[in-house]
Amino acid sequence: MWKLTLFAVALSLFLAFPPYALLFNHLTGNGVSLDAWVFIQNQAQDILHPQDMDYDIRRENMIFRWTLPLLSFLTGHNVLLILIIQAVLGVLFLYKVAGYIYSISGDKVITALFVTALANIFVSVWAFADVHGYGDEYAFFFMLLALLSRNPLVIFLSLQVAFFTDERAVIAGGYLLLWWMGTKAYKNNDFSLLSLLRWAFTGESLVVWVAWAIYFTIREYVQMTYFPHHSYSTIGTPVLLANAHRNGLGSSIWGAFEGTWLILAAAFVVLCLTKRYWLLLALLAGFAVLLATGIYVHDIDRALSYGFPFILLAIFILINTASTTSVRLILFFTAIICVTHPQVFYMGYNKILWLEPLPIKLFMLIDHRLHWGLFS
Repeated sequence: MWKLTLFAVALSLFLAFPPYALLFNHLTGNGVSLDAWVFIQNQAQDILHPQDMDYDIRRENMIFRWTLPLLSFLTGHNVLLILIIQAVLGVLFLYKVAGYIYSISGDKVITALFVTALANIFVSVWAFADVHGYGDEYAFFFMLLALLSRNPLVIFLSLQVAFFTDERAVIAGGYLLLWWMGTKAYKNNDFSLLSLLRWAFTGESLVVWVAWAIYFTIREYVQMTYFPHHSYSTIGTPVLLANAHRNGLGSSIWGAFEGTWLILAAAFVVLCLTKRYWLLLALLAGFAVLLATGIYVHDIDRALSYGFPFILLAIFILINTASTTSVRLILFFTAIICVTHPQVFYMGYNKILWLEPLPIKLFMLIDHRLHWGLFS
């Protein structure tokens, strides 16, 4: 499992090398600083009265994102250490996924192909590429920890960490409900509407409801007490339907999942052919929520990647329904697409960001040092 995980991470870093030049410029003051880290440091100094909470650059959205400010406080605002921890969690994310896929499939080929594919899409690449101070990989890891755990305390604490990392994780708590509904339906061979509804409110799912209740209670109290006049500049019309964004909407929805769309499509076909209509309806409703909430923000890749539980549930359905040969074949093409597809992010303002492979990054560095001017 460790060999597979480290191979997948190395391949991902080679094909999509992170923008560490931005981090270097921020840490050395040689260039424009990354304003999210500046605001996080302000939060760490006084989380209830942060300075420079400017509007229209979305820092006002960060007032309830406390995970990174807490780490900033504990580490003396050591950005490099926070990012190292983030990268470690990204590696552990893949390792835990590998362990789970092997536990339900018992097949090394299925596990290797799935992990290789997952390592080369946004949800895993972002663990290393996010030098900006968003911290989504913390939320991804703790969501996965909650998803795979049966311990109510672990689930609750993991969800709180994820919720206070980014509000997208709060919405994604609903995807965990769908995960437990789907996995329990297959384990119990019971796909009735009554059973699905029962599993949405009992067992591990109940912990999600409790976590939601406590999170919103804390959030409401803090907002009413310390930020009574607070508003969000990003609430309103879906920004990705505006003229400046709409042209990239289709590519961004594709790019968030890349080849894993094959897994999602195959699971959809399986649910149709096996007539699991109530589960299919629930999953379609949840995926509609994922897409609808994604188009309300500029960085749609980050928003859609919180839907990674759908990918895990899709492969769970395939493993429990289709033959090993069929699953291997689907995952083979999935891995080919994810590995060969350029890692591009749609971060808003009709702006496409490409993470260049390591050889091109080295060539860019040589060009910069020798002043050739090939990369302006």
